[in-house]
Amino acid sequence: MEHVRKLLISVVIILICLTTTGTTLGAPYRGVEFPAGAVSFADEVVDYQLNGGAASGDVSRILGIPDGKYVSLGDKGHIIVKFTDNALTTSGDSQYDLAIFEAGTSAREFVEVFISSDGQNWIKIGDANKKTLFDIDPIEGVIQGEKYSYVKLTDLTGLSKGTSYEGADMDAVGAITSTDPAPEDARAEEENEENENAERTIPENNEIPEFPTIAIPMLAILGLAFIYRRHKE
Repeated sequence: MEHVRKLLISVVIILICLTTTGTTLGAPYRGVEFPAGAVSFADEVVDYQLNGGAASGDVSRILGIPDGKYVSLGDKGHIIVKFTDNALTTSGDSQYDLAIFEAGTSAREFVEVFISSDGQNWIKIGDANKKTLFDIDPIEGVIQGEKYSYVKLTDLTGLSKGTSYEGADMDAVGAITSTDPAPEDARAEEENEENENAERTIPENNEIPEFPTIAIPMLAILGLAFIYRRHKE
C-alpha cells in the first residue's frame, strides 16, 4: 500500500503545481495542437450577413471547437466572431497563430480572413479553404504582442446558384497563439463575477438586518429558556 500512497501524493503535487502556475493542458483539434485547449476558440458572434440559400443558417454553429457543425455564409456573405475569454496574438516567430476550419469538401469555397483589435479597423490575413493555418507575425499592419479579439470571414467564391450556392461552410475559428483577453473584455468578466458574488452574499431584499432586529428575538428566546429551566428546578 505504501507505493499507492506515494503515487497519490505525486499526483496531488502535480495537480497543485499545474494550478498554482496557471499551466493549461493543450489539446489537438482536427490535427492542430492548441496549447490553451478548448478556450482557444471564438465565443461570440458580433455581426453577420448570410446570403442566398444560407440566409436561415444558425450562426452559433461557428462558435466553440471544430465539431463538424457549421454555418454557410452564402454568396459574399460574412460573419464576425469574437474571443472573449482569450485573445489572438503573435507568437514572435514563424509558428502558426490562427486556425480557420471550414467544413465543406469543395476546394472552391474560399473565405477572406481579417483580424481586428477593436472590431472596426481590419487587417487582411489571407484566404482560407477547408483547414487553413496562418502565421500572423509577418502580416503588414500586425503589431507584435497586440491582442486581436475579432476575426471576420467573408465568402469569396460563392455562387448565386449551383452546387456552391450556400458558399463556404464555416465550422470554427481558433487562436493557436492565445493570450489573456483584451482589457475591456477582462474588465467585463471581472464585473460579471463581482455582480454574481454580490447576488450570492446580499439578502434578496437587499437589506442587512439591524442589530436590534436580531438581538431582541434572541434575548427573548434566551429569557424564556432561563425561566423554563428555573421553573423545572
